[in-house]
Amino acid sequence: MDGSGDQCLILNITANNGIYLGDNPFNEPLPNFITQLAAILITTRFLYHLFKPLHQPRIVSEVLGGLLLGPSALGNTNYFADLFPTNNVVTLETFAQMSLVLHMFLVGLELDLSSIGRINKKAMTLVVIGLFLPFMVWLVFFYLLHGSFAQDEQRDYNEKCDFLWAGTLTVTSFQAVNRILSDLKLLNSEIGRLARPIALISDLGSWILTVMLIPFCANSVKAPFVIIATIAGIFASFYTIRPLLAWIVHHTSNHSKSHSDVYLCFPLVSAILSGFITDSTGIHPIVGAFVFGLIMPDELTVTLMDRFDYFISRLMLPVFFAVSGLRVDIFKITKWSLVFIFVIMFSAAKIIVFVLVSVVSNVNTRDSFALGLLMSTKGTWAILLVATGLEKGVLHDGDYAVMVVAILLMNCIVAPTIATIYKRSNLFVKYNSRTIQDAKPEAEFRILICVHSYCDVPGMLKLLHVSHDPRYNRKVIFTLHLVEISDRQSTMLIVHNSHTTNNLRDHASSETDRTITAFSKFKDMIPNVRIQSLTISSPFMALDGDICSIAKDKAVTFIILPFHKRAGSMNQKVLFNAPCSVGIFVNRGLEEANVTQSDVGIHEIAMLFLGGADDCEALAYAWKMAAHPGVSLTVIRLIETDFLDYSSKENEQDDDYIHEFRYKTADEELIIYQEKELHSGEELIDTLKDIENKFELFIVGRRDGLESPITTQLFHMIECPDLGVIGNLLAKSESSSSSVLVVQQFRYLSSHGTQMFQKRTSRLERRNVKY
Repeated sequence: MDGSGDQCLILNITANNGIYLGDNPFNEPLPNFITQLAAILITTRFLYHLFKPLHQPRIVSEVLGGLLLGPSALGNTNYFADLFPTNNVVTLETFAQMSLVLHMFLVGLELDLSSIGRINKKAMTLVVIGLFLPFMVWLVFFYLLHGSFAQDEQRDYNEKCDFLWAGTLTVTSFQAVNRILSDLKLLNSEIGRLARPIALISDLGSWILTVMLIPFCANSVKAPFVIIATIAGIFASFYTIRPLLAWIVHHTSNHSKSHSDVYLCFPLVSAILSGFITDSTGIHPIVGAFVFGLIMPDELTVTLMDRFDYFISRLMLPVFFAVSGLRVDIFKITKWSLVFIFVIMFSAAKIIVFVLVSVVSNVNTRDSFALGLLMSTKGTWAILLVATGLEKGVLHDGDYAVMVVAILLMNCIVAPTIATIYKRSNLFVKYNSRTIQDAKPEAEFRILICVHSYCDVPGMLKLLHVSHDPRYNRKVIFTLHLVEISDRQSTMLIVHNSHTTNNLRDHASSETDRTITAFSKFKDMIPNVRIQSLTISSPFMALDGDICSIAKDKAVTFIILPFHKRAGSMNQKVLFNAPCSVGIFVNRGLEEANVTQSDVGIHEIAMLFLGGADDCEALAYAWKMAAHPGVSLTVIRLIETDFLDYSSKENEQDDDYIHEFRYKTADEELIIYQEKELHSGEELIDTLKDIENKFELFIVGRRDGLESPITTQLFHMIECPDLGVIGNLLAKSESSSSSVLVVQQFRYLSSHGTQMFQKRTSRLERRNVKY
């Protein structure tokens, strides 16, 4: 033994003696790694919740968390310098890369390639212009002005750096765009429908760009061979491995919604092996994992997403972005002007392109500006490109810091700017018929029907049938199937037509198909009706915003929601935020009914009128229903004799509308008007019990916010606030088999979200308001 080459290396994974005997736990890998994970997760989560009111995407809090823990801030202190030592950062970076590989597997798993085929030519054109044109422009720009962007004046020019800078400027993150639109409730708005397909194709284009740039950074001579081998591997995966996987799952699974551990373990192991194969050929391992996610059979998609998405994307992936921030040392930035130049370039490049495109397209200037800004959103691809450039030596520490800080600032700007452009008061674009009373008889009556499952469909069809006068009315009916998904999955809106079927990757597809078929048959049977079927796949907490956005986009006059106790909170949010009048339908005993032209279904209808704008709106809808041949309408006015102030403005308005109704229906044999005097809440309950089985449908107003002595006595009996007092009494009666429709009139709100008018404001006064 000469002693120079033989060394004894003692590596302890955990501390031997503990802190009581003077051991520093940060000297051992496992305690150090656990503490690093805890510090990263606590910091990033704290920043995420801190910035959430400012509509900041997760990547901002995660990269900023790493930046704060690194040498740019807390890393200069002794404690955090020991927490993230240079000689022990390999373990953390390995974990970060593994989280990225698994995350990209989930991204490929979630992506529905069939949706790409439904994207129109205009979106495809915008993608080509908005992705590859800026890349070529910035490539030329950096080549001509590379000297001005050099952090180190002594450094030789490297043409690979230009490609990385241009690629980072160009790539777009679909997930970041989707998250911004979802947080701002813009998914179903015009800008949402424009941005999401463009962002999806841009994300795939970014993936292709990344696949080409990473081998080029490693070895520009062998890069073409690596790219060709990658393309061949992708084709082999789709045309060989994908059919084999589908055959295996089809012949070995029990076709149930639950799968054994083998079906959960095999995809993860295979995704890692795919990453290893692509990494060994010179391509980043995320390529193999992403492609394997794309070729996985649809039967396993939902199960894998539900089991692994939160752990991988919310607990593991933040480590990757935090490590990217940990590498940043802002003190190595010698030209801070570059940061602001890049921020301007990030935003200006695509904004100019999309605004120019608006000149030759039907996209307005505001939406074009917002599209350009959204397409400037950076995510995984941008961080991966600059991190790869740093690892390969193409970028120096100062260049890397400039790019990461610029990406961080750009993402900070996008969401608040979009929120300002499309602030809530601007979302509900003005349209004339927001209430049933305001709807003109000769105009189309536009209704949005929401269903949670096929069980809601038959009753809704009966209600629609009896509401339609085939002789005069023209109706446009939008059916919206509400599919609840995990809050970690992306919201998806599908517009169906006669040539397409549902493309959801779960058990809801069969229910959606049955719903579409039922409404299509209804359209064929009933004249003067147009139906458009939609499916929204969204987290439960976001469904109310999706419903309101679609109602606004379609200029709907009336939204009809099915009553479910579980959906009560959602219904209440729709009632508060809806851009038009809303009805809550409590369906009883109509599931087996068949709707035909000869079968009217509901013959006896009662409208209970106590007073207020909601009751006037309910009467307006009952009046429309009475136009149907064979439908008998009984209007019962409940008069609070002991409490009625005949001189009040509210009662004058009620009297005027009742007088108009009675005058115009005086010759109608099937329309009956009655009055019933009430002296207490008990009399109201007795009255409802006497008539609850005499009619097949009751129509009432919700009367939320109106103070009435008789109904106030019954507030303690309300179990479902979305139904109001009378609606609750009718709906919870166990001896009644009658259905109930509770109506609320649209509330006109000021720009600050406060009520501009009391609910009893007359129609004449409302029509004179500029909104």
